[in-house]
Parts: sequence; C-alpha cells; structure tokens
Amino acid sequence: MATHKLPNIWLKARVLALLKPGKDPSDAKSFRPISLLCHTYKLFERLILNRIAPSIDEKIIPEQTGFCPGKSTTSQLVNLTQHIEDGFERGQITGAVFVDLSAAYDTVNHRRLLCKILEITKDIHLTELMEAMLQNRRFYVELGGKRSRWRNQKNGLPQGSVLAPLQYNIYTNDQPRDDATRRFAYADDLCITAQGTDFISIEETLKDALSGLTTYYEVNHLRANPAKTQVCAFHLRNKEAKRQLNVSWCGTPLSHSEHPVYLGVTLDRCLTFKTHITKTKAKVSTHNNILRKLTNTRWGACPKTLRATALALCFSTAEYACPAWERSTHAKKLDPALNESCRCITGCLKPTNTNNLYILAGIAPPDIRRAVASRTERRRQTTDERHPLHGHVPAPSRLKSRKSFLTSTAPLETTPSEARLAMWKENLNNHPHSPTMHIPAAESLPQEITTGQSGNA
Repeated sequence: MATHKLPNIWLKARVLALLKPGKDPSDAKSFRPISLLCHTYKLFERLILNRIAPSIDEKIIPEQTGFCPGKSTTSQLVNLTQHIEDGFERGQITGAVFVDLSAAYDTVNHRRLLCKILEITKDIHLTELMEAMLQNRRFYVELGGKRSRWRNQKNGLPQGSVLAPLQYNIYTNDQPRDDATRRFAYADDLCITAQGTDFISIEETLKDALSGLTTYYEVNHLRANPAKTQVCAFHLRNKEAKRQLNVSWCGTPLSHSEHPVYLGVTLDRCLTFKTHITKTKAKVSTHNNILRKLTNTRWGACPKTLRATALALCFSTAEYACPAWERSTHAKKLDPALNESCRCITGCLKPTNTNNLYILAGIAPPDIRRAVASRTERRRQTTDERHPLHGHVPAPSRLKSRKSFLTSTAPLETTPSEARLAMWKENLNNHPHSPTMHIPAAESLPQEITTGQSGNA
C-alpha cells in the first residue's frame, strides 16, 4: 500500500455478458457486463471500504440512497410515494422525469473521479491508491462459450467491484439541485419531480431542471439517453386523465408512460398499484412452477426445505417494497398465488381452508406479513436519522380515501416475528390450532404421508 503497486492479476477481469430481461439478444446494448475479479483483490477492496465508508457516507447528498447504510430501495420508494401523496392532499399535480443514462458505470472518467475522491476525502495517499487500482486495468469478454481478446479499460468502473458503488456515489455527489424540484436517486436511477397546480408550470420547471442536468452530464462525460427517459404525471383529476406532459430533453421529446417503473415497482397516475400487483402475481406464479419441480407424492424435498424455498422465491417476490403499496385495495389479489405456494409446501388440495393452510405451512398470512413489513419500515423512519423520510411532516389530511404511509402506518413496537404471531392469533379468533412460525411435527414424515396421498389412504 505504501508504494501503491498492485499485482497484475488484481487488475485483470473476466467479463460475463448477461442478457437483460426482455431485451433483444442481437443488440450488444441488451447485455449487462459483470466483471469477475480476483478474490484477493475484492478482499482488499472490502478492507478499504470498511475503513473509508463511515467518513464518506456522511458527506453523500441526502437524495442519494444507493448503497448507503440505513437506506434501501424500499425506503426510497416510500419517500417518492409519500411525496406524491402529499401532492394529492394539497390538490397538486406531481410531474416526474425518470432519467436514463447509457452505461453509467462504464463512462465514469477516471481523472475526474480521482479529483472528486481527493476533494471529499482530503487524503492524497488514498487518492493515489485509488489511481493505482483504476489504471492499467485489462479485461476480456466471455459470451456463449467464446472469449474476446484482452482489452485495456481506459474509463469506467467494473460492475462487480466492491468499491464501484461508493466510487459512483462520489462521482455524482455534486449533481445539480434546486429548490423547485425534488431528486430521488438510487445509484444511477434518478427521478426528478416538480409539483404545482397546472401542467404548464410543471413542464417548464422540469425543462429547466433537465437543462442543468445536461450541462452536468457533458462536463462529467456521462451519456444521457432521452430516448429511454420517461415522464409521468401523478394526480387525481380524472377529467385530465389523458393529459400528457410535454417535456423535451436535448431536442428529443420525452415519451409519456402511464406505468413508469422505478426501482422495480410499477407506478400509475393515482398510485393504485394495480399494474404492479398484477405483474408481481405473475412472477409469483412462475416461481410456484419452480417450487412444484421440487415436490411429488413419492419423492422430492421435505416440507421444511419447501417452506424455506417458498419464502425465498415466492414470498420475497410478493413482498418486495410492500410498505409503498400494501395499502392498495388490489394488494389482496396476490394472495391466491401465495396460497398456491403453501399448497406446494403442505400438499393440501384447493378445498383446504386457507386458515388451516397457513398453519400447516408455518407461515403467517400474506396480509399480516405485509402489514408487519410496513410497520417495521415505519419504525426505521421514526428512529433512524439516515432514513430518507426521517423527520418528514406529511401534508394535512384532506382526502378520506387516501391512506399514505406516514398517516396510516404505526411504528412496530416488538420484533417482526412476535408481531406476526400476535396478529395471526388475533385474526384466528379461538381457532382450535395455535399458529407457529414453523412446520408442525409431521415435517419429518415421508412426502406421501404428509400430503395425504399414500397408497393406504
């Protein structure tokens, strides 16, 4: 470290090109490059990260939530949806631009990055070490069993590096901000919003914000992609439901999306989340098909393994970012797909009462799990100063039909498992079987017996 000389093997990368979901495999831009680096080098990066992260994180702009302690995609989504809900309560329109960058990590300029690292850390030795880690890097690409020749990496950050997310946060830490708009950033995913009572003023505000962003991107060698950047208007004015925002960026009119996707959640004009829940249900059904491959009446995984698999594949997918959308009237549409997950675990048939189904699976019902997840996030918002919504005061309630995160969710006072169990017992109301967070004793029996389909049945 004193000499800033690194082994050559540390500066080499094997890049795997992974096809993005739903993209054209004949287009090179449809692939995501993932760099496989030397394990010892990644350990070295981890040591550096643990040393410098605490002092740097406190200097990162509050709008940035990507790869920051105490912040997550869920907290940022709750932050954005609460901002939109506040606009509803004030009778305002929220115009949003979902900015897209082309190969954001791959276009980071090393010289400018090193200048910003020195500016934020005031440590010349760390900056020189970072320079040694960024320069003279080489890589080859592997795709379809074939590999390219070795190439030199002159700019960009390797996707797969431990330090790359923090370096990108430092690189974009000086992005322009103004009082007329709000910024919601998660790494390179940026949403810019403006609120007002009429569409025209919102359009002008967003145009000004994008103009400043254009200059910033040009100076920092980042490539804006107006063709994939989308705009959307969130409001409750049904008479103007078809009104679109007319915003241009770099001379290109931005496309209007009625269902923009931000951090994996599909939004809509009134925040009903109907489309998002429909998509999520389809994903859970697909994961149920995988779960069925592990089950049979005479062979397959034991119920305990199936339960763990269902929680990891099906329930985690169904509950992603649920604090942002669990108050939707469409949330219960997910339950049938999760009921099917529990049938795969227990071997029960469709006539089985759903109360008994979840008791046999040892999993709390979906509505209880969503409610506890929301209350857990509310506790973080209340107690953790790093949360994007910490200290936020919601707009005065005006609409009885609207239930925002801050006005309708109480902080959790116990552990999530204790809260789930208590709410579950309360809902069962003197059910003959007491619920538990594990499979009943029959989990060790053969699959054909636990499913009730043995030859002697």
